[in-house]
Amino acid sequence: MNIGNYIFGPQLVGIFIYAAGVIMQRFPPKSINGFYGYRTLSSMKNQHTWDVANRYAARLMAGVGILSFTAGIAITIALNYLIADEQKTEEFMAAITICSAIAPAVLVIVLTERHLNKTFKN
Repeated sequence: MNIGNYIFGPQLVGIFIYAAGVIMQRFPPKSINGFYGYRTLSSMKNQHTWDVANRYAARLMAGVGILSFTAGIAITIALNYLIADEQKTEEFMAAITICSAIAPAVLVIVLTERHLNKTFKN
């Protein structure tokens, strides 16, 4: 059992996603900018879409972060106990950590864009 997997595994990505969501909720971007906030073409159309998109994405990121953290812990425990070879465990953990960073980002983008499309029909 490698203690590093419990610290630097996919659950760490969940913590970062959760923290980003909480920061965006507490300190939402006030105006459209290219640096901070949920920035896509549809969210940057006008101030109203910007506000709605950032509020929705921040809540979603916090929720996805909690799910990612929980899943990361469960996956780390399972891999450490199911796979005897430590080298194989490290390889799986690296792949899972990469996926745990990409999948939540894609999920937040897809769900936020879907919300914007439902909210603003054009």
